[in-house]
Amino acid sequence: MKVVHVEAGARLHFGFLDLNGSLGRMFGGIGMGIDEPKVSLDACRSDTLQAKGPDFERALEYAQRFLDRFDIKDRAFINIASAVPSHVGLGSGTRMALAVGKALAVLFDIDLSIKELAVVMGRSRRSSVGAVTFERGGFVLDGGHKKGPKGDFPPLLFHALLPTEWTFVVAVPMSLKGASGAEEEEKFKALSIHEELSSKVCRLTLMKLLPSIVERDVAAFGEAITEIQDLVGSCFSSLQGGKFHSALSQRIACLMKGEGALGIGQSSWGPAVYGITADPEKAQAVCGRLKDRFGEETLIFTASCAQGGANVCVRED
Repeated sequence: MKVVHVEAGARLHFGFLDLNGSLGRMFGGIGMGIDEPKVSLDACRSDTLQAKGPDFERALEYAQRFLDRFDIKDRAFINIASAVPSHVGLGSGTRMALAVGKALAVLFDIDLSIKELAVVMGRSRRSSVGAVTFERGGFVLDGGHKKGPKGDFPPLLFHALLPTEWTFVVAVPMSLKGASGAEEEEKFKALSIHEELSSKVCRLTLMKLLPSIVERDVAAFGEAITEIQDLVGSCFSSLQGGKFHSALSQRIACLMKGEGALGIGQSSWGPAVYGITADPEKAQAVCGRLKDRFGEETLIFTASCAQGGANVCVRED
């Protein structure tokens, strides 16, 4: 029996280039892939469509979407060993959707590019960070999509593998959830962003963030990410009650900064926040302080930039 295994780490989303759109394009995602936490699953043919394991209900929805799209009459069984925590800012929906879609594409011999797979699975409507990091890991900057009733797949503008010694401390207050689904759509519709703010984000990205990656300057990278977080956070402050998802997320991020993180930010809608350090030793020290203060209510871990995309392999059982 053919079994397809897919494993992929989460992602951090640092913000958007342009939430104003006066130039005819919207969004422009900035983010990177990380190795942990991850979605890990196996898929094989079955008499009925089944899934078991964490987040199995969402996996079933994505599987049904894929089978319907290609009019596949055969069914599949999806066994999920692990999943990215849902609705906390780590890209769980895109990771599960693409992992399920990729597994079924290989299982049923359907050749799809990452762009085609993302479109089939209904992802990358605003940012292609999730899709591109699923395919190749690394840091990603995309060009957003043209304004209109149906956004195209955002073009990739820049991709690089960040040094593995650059270590991120990630903290997720597990009692909180970020915006998703219809709520997320309504919040984006409610945004009204002055073009001057978007211009500042673009300048910071082009003249500070990207050069820091090319020159491998972690201090400048951290500064740029913090400044971008401050600007993007102000875009959403009216929708989330401040520049961070919650007072708890902000306290955690500020403690990271106080303990020596070179940069801080919130991933997507949060509540996940992160701090950037120059090496694993410093990251572990910051991690320890966070666990002492917030460990009972918060998932805390370290991560570095994923050096590759999803692991996909086929075996015969």
